[in-house]
Amino acid sequence: MRILHLTKNDYKISQWSGGTTTEVFIWPEGSSYAAREFQLRISSATVDLAESDFTPLPGVTRYIVPLRGSFTLSHPGQQPVAMDPLCQPYRFSGGIDTHCVGKATDFNLMLKGTEGEMRICRDSASLVPGLTCLYAPRACQVTMGEHVFPLQEGDSLVIFSQENAQANTDGTLICCHAAI
Repeated sequence: MRILHLTKNDYKISQWSGGTTTEVFIWPEGSSYAAREFQLRISSATVDLAESDFTPLPGVTRYIVPLRGSFTLSHPGQQPVAMDPLCQPYRFSGGIDTHCVGKATDFNLMLKGTEGEMRICRDSASLVPGLTCLYAPRACQVTMGEHVFPLQEGDSLVIFSQENAQANTDGTLICCHAAI
């Protein structure tokens, strides 16, 4: 098992049409979001406009959840989806037009050519083979076996594992997994 403890100093910040985006992690190493060459991208974005349109990402499966603030997402011909902080993450196709109403800070998982999921984990998280990212929306502590990781707000643990494992926490985590 290989574990990376990432902090805000490790993240890459850039602009998008509705605010800023912070790239928490991208895989494989050396991948480029701008060139749309990645298997997995984990990010957080501010939605600074009252209404905005998400960047189209054909071939990408997206998961999103608000960290702060609320918003409603809509796609042509579908019912709008209202979201509040740390609710059930919403999964959608990156290739579909996505309109957002509401200002917020969100958290995103993007998958291209691989399977995975995002979920909210309270108290514990089951780790399965592949890559798992545990993101701390608030300061907490994560324990895996005899290893203890104090996480500040916005820190993450990226775990590469070949076996099942368990992580326990005294807080809430956003858990992203990809079968890489």
